[in-house]
Amino acid sequence: MRTGLLVSALVCAALSTNALAAMNLQRTTNLSDSLGGTLSVATTGAIELPGADTTSTLTLTNFHPHDNAELVANGSVTRTHTRANETVTNTYNGSASLVGTDKDGKAVNDTLTLDNIEVVRHGDGPSFSGSLVFNGKTYDAAHLDEQGKHALRRVLRLFDFD
Repeated sequence: MRTGLLVSALVCAALSTNALAAMNLQRTTNLSDSLGGTLSVATTGAIELPGADTTSTLTLTNFHPHDNAELVANGSVTRTHTRANETVTNTYNGSASLVGTDKDGKAVNDTLTLDNIEVVRHGDGPSFSGSLVFNGKTYDAAHLDEQGKHALRRVLRLFDFD
């Protein structure tokens, strides 16, 4: 019985025009690996029906992906997130480096810079724009092959910790 009242109250609140006022968001997520490295994401912004405007900054400080002592990530990337009705736009700017050796002992010295990488989700899946620089070579995000898009998605997934 109480569950039914709670659900009814939530539905009424969601449908009332006063419930459409923006709510302010401030959130920080900090992760530490076992070797003392950190990954942190700080998010601020406003959330309202039917949209949202937030900014998140992801910072990697001597972070060891997969707790691999031989590989270290450093850098900072900012994401601006805008949702308006059915369209979600995420824009990424910043850079990061990955240095050390991989699981096979192969040397790794990679740098990635994101320059206004925009991922728009509306309709038939995401579209990409902007450019990225990987180890000094510039790529147009709109023309990445599937392997390139997959690699970019893996990097952007770090924001899932937020």
